[in-house]
Amino acid sequence: MPPKVVAMTPADAGWAAALMEARRRAYARYSPVFWRPAADPVPGHAAFLAGQIGGDAVALRTDAGFLVGQVRGAEGGVDDFAVAAPALWPTHGRALLEAALAQLHARGAAEVLVVTAQRDLPKSGLLREVGLRLVEQWWVKELRPGTDDPRTGPRDGNGFSGILGPAPPVYDPGGPVFLAHRVDEGTAASTVASAAAEWGAVLAVVPAAPRTGLSEELTGAGFEVASDWYSSRRPAVAG
Repeated sequence: MPPKVVAMTPADAGWAAALMEARRRAYARYSPVFWRPAADPVPGHAAFLAGQIGGDAVALRTDAGFLVGQVRGAEGGVDDFAVAAPALWPTHGRALLEAALAQLHARGAAEVLVVTAQRDLPKSGLLREVGLRLVEQWWVKELRPGTDDPRTGPRDGNGFSGILGPAPPVYDPGGPVFLAHRVDEGTAASTVASAAAEWGAVLAVVPAAPRTGLSEELTGAGFEVASDWYSSRRPAVAG
């Protein structure tokens, strides 16, 4: 019998935040700076999740896992998604994901993006089995910041742009992070990393589609993939 999926209540937030903290500590072995957990993030994350669960998010649980997803315009997203043990992804994880995707698409999301660590093989295996497609990867490189007083905010470089700012509060990479929003064709990934370091970033993050010229350039510049983004498209309606 498949696991029973039910709606979450705000009372589930502390339990869910503890599951996510366990996941972050596992992920920190994969990319120690990008995934490094903040000190005692559970209370703050529990408060955030309680607000999501009590709002308009799709929030579901079984007795061994949970998922919270949002719809923003025509796009849905799933970040907070965890099970109590890796062996539960094919059962509890699948039941949660299929139920959530149905609800998110029904609410108007033409595309739903689900993020995972690239090295979380049980979870990424589930995403592929359910039919999701890998559409983007976040490449990261640890940096030595060139200033002790970084000015956060939008930044423009030679052939690229992005934003310098803090990591989400559940993480602590040790300083600000530069997240590229645009990298022009022909721009060297080393240029992005050097400029980000000069601006005070401890980490450069560059999103790229898999198996592209940019991803090859990032590999050559010493970047590594930290996270994979998988896409579910709303099924076409026969007419």
